[in-house]
Amino acid sequence: METLLATPGQAQPSIGHRPRSRPRVAAGVACLWAVLQLGLALGQLAGLDVTPWSGADPSVLSALSTSTVAVVVAVLAGVSLAALATWDRRDGRPARIAGGLLLATGIVVALALADVRSLTLLGYLPMVLLHHVGIEPFAAHEMTIPTPVLLSLMHSVGGVGLLLTGLSALTGSLDRVGFAGGADRELAERRRIAAVRVGRWAVGVAVAAPLVYASTRVAWAFGIPLGVSDEFLDLLGDAKYAGLGLGLFAIVGSMLTLGLVQRWGEAFWSWVPRVGGRPVPVSMAVVPALFVAMAVISAGIGFAMIILGGEIDALPGEPVDWAAWAPEVLWVPWGIALGVAALAYRVRREATTSLP
Repeated sequence: METLLATPGQAQPSIGHRPRSRPRVAAGVACLWAVLQLGLALGQLAGLDVTPWSGADPSVLSALSTSTVAVVVAVLAGVSLAALATWDRRDGRPARIAGGLLLATGIVVALALADVRSLTLLGYLPMVLLHHVGIEPFAAHEMTIPTPVLLSLMHSVGGVGLLLTGLSALTGSLDRVGFAGGADRELAERRRIAAVRVGRWAVGVAVAAPLVYASTRVAWAFGIPLGVSDEFLDLLGDAKYAGLGLGLFAIVGSMLTLGLVQRWGEAFWSWVPRVGGRPVPVSMAVVPALFVAMAVISAGIGFAMIILGGEIDALPGEPVDWAAWAPEVLWVPWGIALGVAALAYRVRREATTSLP
């Protein structure tokens, strides 16, 4: 399989027309989040039975009162709306300021307001979808999505929308920033080489980390007590098959991550109907990767709070059942690596298509 991991002296040819970014879609998502959350926050402060946030245990904001969190959300939403009003201006300074505010706000929203429930929903989403089409993969498990989970998901989506809009404001879209002349071509080549180097290592980490989790869950489903006691495996009962679903989902995600440094991640396979041979839209790879990255980091922060807070007893199983909790230690580095890999992919695609 041909890869894009070229040596520094090798230039990658463009495989098609310039990839199209979709900054306005992200801005629309960010604006929708800000308007909705501002309304919910002000409604809660006014005494209405609504809330912009529902705490999880643990959570970065769990020490704050609900009214204080409502104020925080209102401020974040207000700042976001103000920045969204100027992020697309062509005079540089206002756009850069707006981009910085959107980027910072997006990170706070995706990592602090969202929590582990976003990642949990992603993991169980295939089973939830099967349930809603009449297939019951695990009848003993509840397949409805509670409102607090939807709120967390809303913050994850809104945070990524803010983050992507901020990045577009700071870097400029390809339609506004071209590469013309020898100096600019040299700059594009340097960016491409740096992105290849960084992306290679980031993808390696982002592929390996979820496979650690997946290996334990798949083993449990086949009755192999990998990293846990026989008693723990017996107590899981049919829940180990739900773990199998999560493990398989992690394997699929790991394989898709390889696309960030593989040829098939840049152009559709020729046998794919209608789009075969065409360039893969940059946003098709970057947006899902960044969304998963932020959800994984947010969940990892919650897990780190349990460990650093000395609440080891809150973890599943006994300390000897390391496979029940140790893979979660990798969530933060996994999420960071995936986010870096996605951004490196974006930089490489943009730089490559700017070369003659």
